[in-house]
Amino acid sequence: MTLVTLYQAEWCPFSSAVRELLTELGIDAVIRQVEPYPEQRDALRELAGTDQIPVLQAEDGRLFRGTHEIFAHLRERQAWEHAADHRRRFRDHQAARESDATGRLLKQFSASDLDPGEPQSTPDQATIVDVPEEHRYELLLDGRRIGLLAYHRRGDRIAFTHTEVTPACEGRGFGSRLVAHALDDAREKGLVVAPLCPFTAQYIKRHPEYAELVAPEHRRLKGAATAPTPAPLSPERLSEK
Repeated sequence: MTLVTLYQAEWCPFSSAVRELLTELGIDAVIRQVEPYPEQRDALRELAGTDQIPVLQAEDGRLFRGTHEIFAHLRERQAWEHAADHRRRFRDHQAARESDATGRLLKQFSASDLDPGEPQSTPDQATIVDVPEEHRYELLLDGRRIGLLAYHRRGDRIAFTHTEVTPACEGRGFGSRLVAHALDDAREKGLVVAPLCPFTAQYIKRHPEYAELVAPEHRRLKGAATAPTPAPLSPERLSEK
């Protein structure tokens, strides 16, 4: 099976926009990572005559350089049945993008700043504090941070974007206590909740007493009616790299 190939870099917003459209169109792709700086991209220049990204190579070998050409090509493709829902999920996760959830998760790859915790400790021994300047709740044991719940707040809405508990405390109820505290705090403050963090979403599913806090767009059930497919992105809205 021949797939399209996308020459890109994860940090590049133009590459990200193309990947989102590939998702909405249901197009499987081979992702080729390029060197970080244009002057290093000899192989890309030899292939496509450019050192700028993104570059899309179609199944038939045709090359499309930059978002203008790529978008024009993708408009010729037929969207699959899940296109509207994927675009809706893209909008629903705006708060996670604004709070740099990706950057926070990447920090885990190199090292975690969480304390290992005590093997015999229990959730009721921990304390939870809100650290608004860091946009997160922190789970503490004897003043040492063993967990965190990151959030993004705007007006009367709060989006929970990421939950992390030190491995020594995983599966022992620490994360649940942290999420429950954050949800109780949101209720007390009259906030609407966007559970972008999968752990938080699953916790609410298991504890329906918190369902009333959830924003309507995050309450959709499988099989519910979907909105019309939004208009495609206009190339004039994104400058080419």
